[in-house]
Amino acid sequence: MKLRQRILSASILVGALVVAVALGWPWLAGLAVVAAGVGLLEFRRLGAALGAAPPWWLLAPLTAFWLLRAAYPQVAATDIGLGVALVAGLPLILGTASARRPLLGFALGLVGAAWLGYGLGFLLLLDRATGDPAANAALVYIALGVAVVSDTVAYLVGSAVGRHHFFASVSPRKTVEGAVAGALAAVILVGVALPLVLPRVGPLLAVGVGVVAVAASQAGDLVESQLKRSAGVKDAGGWIPGHGGILDRLDSLALVGPAVYSVLKLLHAF
Repeated sequence: MKLRQRILSASILVGALVVAVALGWPWLAGLAVVAAGVGLLEFRRLGAALGAAPPWWLLAPLTAFWLLRAAYPQVAATDIGLGVALVAGLPLILGTASARRPLLGFALGLVGAAWLGYGLGFLLLLDRATGDPAANAALVYIALGVAVVSDTVAYLVGSAVGRHHFFASVSPRKTVEGAVAGALAAVILVGVALPLVLPRVGPLLAVGVGVVAVAASQAGDLVESQLKRSAGVKDAGGWIPGHGGILDRLDSLALVGPAVYSVLKLLHAF
């Protein structure tokens, strides 16, 4: 029953992503805003469990500003966002007498905005990376595919033949067998698909991009697992039957996007 729930929920999520990317920027950006918004609710809940809920007046606007920075490429979003947060936000939160552990709350606010805003924003940057809308969509699909394929194959293989724990202190359910199988499947996906989209990126370089992307995907998953473990909860939320919360699905994507975009940019692939 749980596997059926996971498959049905995953199919709906993947279908929504595919449709949003195919329809273009406004739909993809809108979906990203909704997903990030729900993710912020869950992230703040985890922060509250740690005794330092990040303030909304920092978390929400900074996340939105960084998430949608592809819409205003002429603005130095990173510098301005971080600068305003430090100059205005830090004194404000320190002056809030009712805040518990104010510095930790401020730090979690920056982390949440960077993770769900700045990180996911790279997917929107990929959607505008080249002058070809079809190539842009394909790049977003590849980034999404890394997270989806890696996670799905890791779950299936780990459930079937997994015997050795992978970072047991952080996530007891993950196995080495599942992690390796998921990584190989995702690397093959990138190695085959990326040269078709960006011919200047050969198969060998594409495999390298895949390795970096998979490492980022698994790192994002482990980071969120550590956060949940520290907060004493099993799932970030209950929005997605069989999967947990939105944050449980965004954790990998929020690091895959930056990894794929940054490596391709360094390679002058677009």
